[in-house]
Amino acid sequence: MKIICRSAGIIGNLRPKQNIKDILAAGFEYSMLDAAVLCSPQEFKNLVINNYKREKGKVYLTENPEKLPEEMNKAFVASAKELGLHLPVAMVPTVAAETIHSKKTDISKVNDTLKQLSKETLRLAIAEKCESIIVPPIYLGLSPKEEWEVNSSFYQELSKIADDAGSDIKILLKNMTKDINGHFVRGICAEAEEAVKWIDELNAKAGPKDRFGFCFDVGNATLCGQDIKEIIVPIGDRLQAVIVRDLDGVHDAALLPYTACFKGQQTNWLSMIRGLRQIHFDGAFIMDFADTYGNMTDMIRPSILSLAHEIAEHFAWHIGMDKLVKKHDKRVLFGAGNMCRAYMKDYGKEYKPLFTCDNNSSRWGEEFCGLTIENPEKLKELSPDTAIYICNIYYKEISAQLKEMGLKNPIEWFSDEYCDTFYMDRLDMAADPNAAKGGKS
Repeated sequence: MKIICRSAGIIGNLRPKQNIKDILAAGFEYSMLDAAVLCSPQEFKNLVINNYKREKGKVYLTENPEKLPEEMNKAFVASAKELGLHLPVAMVPTVAAETIHSKKTDISKVNDTLKQLSKETLRLAIAEKCESIIVPPIYLGLSPKEEWEVNSSFYQELSKIADDAGSDIKILLKNMTKDINGHFVRGICAEAEEAVKWIDELNAKAGPKDRFGFCFDVGNATLCGQDIKEIIVPIGDRLQAVIVRDLDGVHDAALLPYTACFKGQQTNWLSMIRGLRQIHFDGAFIMDFADTYGNMTDMIRPSILSLAHEIAEHFAWHIGMDKLVKKHDKRVLFGAGNMCRAYMKDYGKEYKPLFTCDNNSSRWGEEFCGLTIENPEKLKELSPDTAIYICNIYYKEISAQLKEMGLKNPIEWFSDEYCDTFYMDRLDMAADPNAAKGGKS
């Protein structure tokens, strides 16, 4: 899985090199070739306003689409290459959903400009050897009957550009919203069934190559009140990228995960993690937190980048829990409480540990979930290729204890926080307190 920092809202025109250095210092190896860095949604609103004040000497890409490659290179692409920040995913400029409500907006002109900018972004992405490019469906001013016809033709044009260039780049569609009188509702490809149908039909037209895939925007699903897992699972391996952003369920925003918690959490991270884990997701994991970053003082912004990377790694750890369990041929557990119980329920049959151990000496020799609870000293008898899975929230303390014991075995951290059985187990134990015997999890 590639953990990616979205560049729009992070990399600015004034100090692009310093912004890139901050991204790298925070632990990110990847960012995006994101045209929104230079062409914001606001620019599309201004496109048809004759008296809009233009800055002297500034190139407006909505008025000069052909200059996109040159301007993007000058702005940050060349600097990213120089400093070693990789750009595996590109993204075309985006148009805000409320643009259609502007009485002065010429929708056909906006859509034609967006198509041109998409083609120029694709050409640049191919030249920079990007693995994929996110191209949301065109939707402004289209009736439901027109959506497929217009977009099918548009995506085939993009596919031909890639074919002619001999590129294997993936073109990713995205789940969309519509703005109806200030309220967000489900738009094109918001439903899994439609997304799958569009991708499969486009791939059938593209020939033997699977040219098209999908990018899932967590924020858009939250705005529409959708169950994230129910969308992700049917899309399956068509899903190549995920845009991870938090919001309050009402306003379209890009906030750091776990921060949009006024009167409770709105984004269902449990559903996201379970869905991505079920399909064994291993694509682009794009962190979009531009609003959180932009509203912080300059002195704190590097810390926001570091926190964003830490949160992304936390998500990746949970999403990859199945792979983590399967990583080693032999294993033991450390901990004889709820987390051990969850491991045995979800993985114990296929990946049974040799035993579990616990620091509570009163429990040594006890049978727990089909395992014998041993003294941690018994870990010294293990062959060096036997992994120790810590099933206890005190990960750091127990890791330090194992190192102090001189153990050279692989040490892994297991968590049941997002396991499918997590909450049901807690309900069962609440009904039968005797079932909860054991240590903290």
